[in-house]
Amino acid sequence: MSELSGPMDGIRVVDFSGYIAGPFCTQILGDMGADVIKVEPPKGEQWRVQDPFAKGFSKSFVSLNRNKRSIVLDLKQKADLDTALELIATADIVVHNYRPGVAERLGIGYDAVRAFNPNVIYAVNSAYGPNGPRAQQAGYDLVIQAVSGLIAANPRPDGKAPRRYAGIALIDFTAGQTLAIGVMSALIKRMRTGQGTRVESTLIEAALSLQRQKLVSIEAVDGKTQSKNPGTVLDRVQAWAGQMNDLVERELYYRTYETNDGYVTIGCLNVPQRRHFMDLLAIDDPWFENPDALPASPDEDQERRALTLAAESKFTQKSTAEWVSLFEGRDVPCAPVQMADDLMFDGQVTAGGYFIDFELPEFGQVRTMGNGLSFNGRPNGHLPPPSLGQHTAEILSELAAASDQTKRA
Repeated sequence: MSELSGPMDGIRVVDFSGYIAGPFCTQILGDMGADVIKVEPPKGEQWRVQDPFAKGFSKSFVSLNRNKRSIVLDLKQKADLDTALELIATADIVVHNYRPGVAERLGIGYDAVRAFNPNVIYAVNSAYGPNGPRAQQAGYDLVIQAVSGLIAANPRPDGKAPRRYAGIALIDFTAGQTLAIGVMSALIKRMRTGQGTRVESTLIEAALSLQRQKLVSIEAVDGKTQSKNPGTVLDRVQAWAGQMNDLVERELYYRTYETNDGYVTIGCLNVPQRRHFMDLLAIDDPWFENPDALPASPDEDQERRALTLAAESKFTQKSTAEWVSLFEGRDVPCAPVQMADDLMFDGQVTAGGYFIDFELPEFGQVRTMGNGLSFNGRPNGHLPPPSLGQHTAEILSELAAASDQTKRA
């Protein structure tokens, strides 16, 4: 059992998921005190062998699987499936991220699980959901970025093939966090009604949700046409790259500037902040009240580009720290550009307690990201990610003891 005590203490999660979205969801639950039992096939879940630093451990796996116990079960073997169903009978929550139909073929589909545990919360993550022409397709973060429009929204300046957005599994983590919210909502419903619920998040919907400001269609403004953009995707991405470059070359107030020793990012989203910006850089921008408006003429376009070039030149005259101090002194949001490895011991991150430390046998202390939540402070005593099958005997013993107790009753 987890050494943590938290708002989900006493809740059992049986987790059949792999890769990112499902394990991230269940790690959040484990961080909050749930007993998460990770059911793995004989060779382990896929992320254990993704660039491993030791047999059965990779940094990706370590980042997503603390506060869990591992049991090895081959669901294609009847005895192991029976054990899995015994576990499910003791669970509050069951999680998987198989493609539609796979859980049913393995014998742990929603109907089969409800037969063993009528009030269970059955949480599923999939790429596209159970319906539609892509429902049976596998889909990883990169693929969903493509089909959802995220990649096209991040064009390369030269208009060539766009690249992965942000270089991180943005969609997977969003979908996992969304699924955790759904699970906790379903627990509240069960507390009130006694009824279980099937909860599902999809990668495609997570990707769309990240673009919700763009995905708004108002009939009176946009009409009813499906697309107002004729031409091939190639043409349209290249055109969008050109538009983005134009925006960057006119942008003054919400961008990253090069300094004489690094970079500083400035965010001025209101008129007072933009006034401070102009004052600090000693520039005059006639368009500062509505800087996102398109230029009214080619001459205006050139003048605004020239202002940006002037600002870029001024920023290179001071260090990043000097600019941060100046803008912070005017209460203008700003920050130095940092690399990921700078953050492990960053003062703000450390003060916030955002990282979790635990001991991994044979490898010493591990520092990794927390789950972004605090409940009367942040708990200590996190368990390291389990080795493959580490808790198989322990969990089977618990099941046997529970069965004996039931028989005596």
